[in-house]
Amino acid sequence: MSDIVLLTLVMIAIAMVVLMAVAAYLGWRVYRSDERRLARRIGKMQFGDKLSLGRSLFADRRVPWWSRAIALALIIYLASPIDLIPDFIPVLGLLDDLLIVLIGAGLLLRSIPPHILEEHVQRYEEKRHRERQRLEGASG
Repeated sequence: MSDIVLLTLVMIAIAMVVLMAVAAYLGWRVYRSDERRLARRIGKMQFGDKLSLGRSLFADRRVPWWSRAIALALIIYLASPIDLIPDFIPVLGLLDDLLIVLIGAGLLLRSIPPHILEEHVQRYEEKRHRERQRLEGASG
């Protein structure tokens, strides 16, 4: 029985090292590229706008099919009760989900053509700016 536990712990450790290495590599690639500016702009968006951005990108036929597949796989993984490392394991159970999200976001950022992503982000930023102006005009 102890051999099974030891093997399980070794597999979990290997999975975490691989996930951290992939996440670090993708983070480095995004940090060293023009996508960094776009990633920061997306990061500043409100949560609802990020969901709408994802929905509009998924519906845009100019986005490659593999980008849609990455997004769909990410959603399915996060919604699924089956995890790489079970969530009941303290810290590691949630850390693997975080790493998967970071890897998925990095892959999405790199797989969607920049001009398409820029167009969609710009649309939501302009929408938010118009709403802010309308609210300022109504209160002033």
